Amino acid sequence: MQDRKHVAWLYGQLPDLLRDGTIDADSASRIRSRYGDVEEGGQSRAIVLFGILGAALIGGGIILLIAHNWDGFGRPLRAALSLAPLLLGQGLVGWTLARRPESVAWREGAGTFLTLAIGASIALVAQTYHTGGRFEDFLLSWVILGLPVAYLLRATLPAILYLVGIVSWAGINSAWTWDQGNWGVGEALGYWGLLALAMPWWFIEMREGRYGPRVALFGWTLALTLPIGFAISLGKVTFGFAGPVWHAAFWTTLFLAGAKWWPHATSPRQRPLLQVGALGAVGVALVLTFGDAWREHPTITGSLAGYAIPLAWLAASLALWADALKRRDVGSALLGSLPVVACAGYAVSAVSPWLAAAAFNLYVFALGVGVLVIGLRAQRLAMVNAGMMILSALILIRFFDVDIGFVARGVAFIVIGAGFLLTNVMLLRKRRAAQ
Repeated sequence: MQDRKHVAWLYGQLPDLLRDGTIDADSASRIRSRYGDVEEGGQSRAIVLFGILGAALIGGGIILLIAHNWDGFGRPLRAALSLAPLLLGQGLVGWTLARRPESVAWREGAGTFLTLAIGASIALVAQTYHTGGRFEDFLLSWVILGLPVAYLLRATLPAILYLVGIVSWAGINSAWTWDQGNWGVGEALGYWGLLALAMPWWFIEMREGRYGPRVALFGWTLALTLPIGFAISLGKVTFGFAGPVWHAAFWTTLFLAGAKWWPHATSPRQRPLLQVGALGAVGVALVLTFGDAWREHPTITGSLAGYAIPLAWLAASLALWADALKRRDVGSALLGSLPVVACAGYAVSAVSPWLAAAAFNLYVFALGVGVLVIGLRAQRLAMVNAGMMILSALILIRFFDVDIGFVARGVAFIVIGAGFLLTNVMLLRKRRAAQ
């Protein structure tokens, strides 16, 4: 965690450094991108949090007061009261832009209030005039109308609500059915178009500092909702023809993107794509060590249009893997090769699924050893533990997959645990000696 006072001092020196030619404008921009926004220290984050909470409570209180006397109001008064939260939210946003444009707390609070007011007004007007309609249509209207608030105020929570809203909309539209073993995704493929509308907001924020808390918070929400959207909208494709390849490509792309564009993160929380992508990619690799994972599901099919998105993920993963090789990032290249190995495994699975599973057992073993060796050479405790966890997971899976006695399993657990402890103790001692 950066000392915000020191960063603030550094930012104060930048104008003088630019003036005397010590650094250029690009260097100053990279420094700001490296350390993020100074104003969002612990105190400022608390102010933002309480501002959001206050706006949500006020909005909820107004709605409850109106709802208490709702049945006694006439239709014109109901319509006016339905629009009141929306007008109040717009007025608050206008005041914030005019008087407090630099305050993150006011922008977040006003944006949250207006976003919630949009949903409340739509629901109340629909109830007043009995317009009917499906819940998913209401949800889609709400999130689309609320997204401009995130851009206008540069507010994080409206953008996060949008991500949660569109994945919920895709889930409702997926309409799980079991006719002939198919999952009907319906309109859920539209999730990707809706997602594209929110991405410019993230890119704009990254220009101000890609390691800042707003970028990280949006990134974590994206990293956690994107796999759900991927599975929901592409269920017919990713669980059918060449399913292992598509899953490998998806998780690997997240991991490699995080490794490429957040290389200097000082904390794991600043690299959500890398953390979630690595966890998912290793999970997929472990699943593919089972022979049953390579059996085709011929009754699960998808449209040709549905295959365009997984193919795009595969192309992106291969491009990022080639870039990692070019940068000689061995750690990223090891896990980044997962889609290539999955393609080879899929080709082999036509002959024997168990042969593909055996190949993946070798790959996961090599991956664990490689990560462990890289961590030991660089004296990076996190990588050492990651490599040992991969190897341990592979060993434990095989123990439960084959018929081995409880005594042998118990001894193996003890040996693995002792290996963890000894490796960590030795590495910590080396660190202390070096210091």
